[in-house]
This record gives sequence, C-alpha cells and structure tokens, in this order.
Amino acid sequence: MTASPLRRLLVVDDEPEILAEVAGYLRRRGEPVVTASSYRQGLQALEDNAVPIDILITDGRMPDGSGIDLLRAAIERPGGPHAFILMTGNFEESDLTADLQEAGVVVVHKPFSLSALYRQVGALRDAHCPIVPASGPAHVVNGDGR
Repeated sequence: MTASPLRRLLVVDDEPEILAEVAGYLRRRGEPVVTASSYRQGLQALEDNAVPIDILITDGRMPDGSGIDLLRAAIERPGGPHAFILMTGNFEESDLTADLQEAGVVVVHKPFSLSALYRQVGALRDAHCPIVPASGPAHVVNGDGR
C-alpha cells in the first residue's frame, strides 16, 4: 500500500526502541513519519506549521507528560491531526472521556504487532482521507462547488 503524499504521521514514544520500531515499520510501508521522543517534543511537532500532521500516534505515559494531554492538545489545535491512536498497556477505549471518544481516538494495546498498528493507521486513513479518483470529471452538486 502506498501512502498519500498529503498525509504525515507523528509517532510519539519515550522508549527509543518502540519509537524506532514503529516509525521504521511505517516508513518501510511508505508512510511519511515524524517522530518525537517526549511529550514536549510531540507538542513542538504539532505546532510546526511547516510539517502538517494528519495522524497522531502517541504513547499513553511519558515522563514529561501524558499522551492523553497530547491528544487533547492535538484535537483542540485548528488544522491539527484528524485521526488519533493511543498506544497503551493501561487504558481501555471505555476509559476514554467523552471528548476523546467523540474525536475517535483508537486505543492500541501494548504489546501489539506492528501489522495490527498499521491496519489501524490504514482504517483511520481510509475513514478520514477518502481516495478520490484521479481521472474523470469532478462531480459538482451545485454551482458554488458544494
């Protein structure tokens, strides 16, 4: 599967081995990946307008902050990511607060297989970035393009 050039993933994890494995796996599948090794670096990546982030994948617990807080910052950011994955061993989807459930945060339980994580990325991409055929005329519903 090839990645859309308009989609970037931000992977945030304070464990260097997990960060390298997840980012490397996604890159080998053609995904453009930005990495951050802390809550603070994750916030900086979200604030970098030169590198728009479409999907945020974050660890739940980091020494300098919570993945939940990072998710909330991303959700509240205008023009921020539109899809979210929380990697955790201590959290269930039913534990998500209403705002995180409404934003569609997906919980991936540690330990997980990289292929299972990639399936979640694909499902989120397909749900939030529908593929538009490149050939053929565009269909216009009314004269103003809506």
